[in-house]
Amino acid sequence: MSVAVITAQELLGLFELDPAGTVLYYRTDGDGEPSGRSTEIVGHNFYDEVVPFENVEEFRRCVTDFTRAAMAAESFDFDCRYGGSAHRVKVLLARIPESVNRNHTKSILVHIRLQESTRRSGR
Repeated sequence: MSVAVITAQELLGLFELDPAGTVLYYRTDGDGEPSGRSTEIVGHNFYDEVVPFENVEEFRRCVTDFTRAAMAAESFDFDCRYGGSAHRVKVLLARIPESVNRNHTKSILVHIRLQESTRRSGR
């Protein structure tokens, strides 16, 4: 089954990814209503099947670098390129460790939201 790529608005939200990039959980940052697509996205690879941006490999590298490091959380700005333009977002990454071995990462939370300056300007 193929997942249709998510829209720009659906890209803004919280994703929980396993080490291979499979979506374990998804919640949109929309109007508070759960997305009907959340169950459609769960179980699919975030990088290969879900996100629509052209520079997804660059994003994957950022997440992979975080996964290999020892930090509990990190944030960075990122330009998601799709639809012929760049969309500036703020990305927060957080590690969820295994309960038995706290040094091993069970999954990664990826929260994507509009960058503050973009939100204020109405873009």
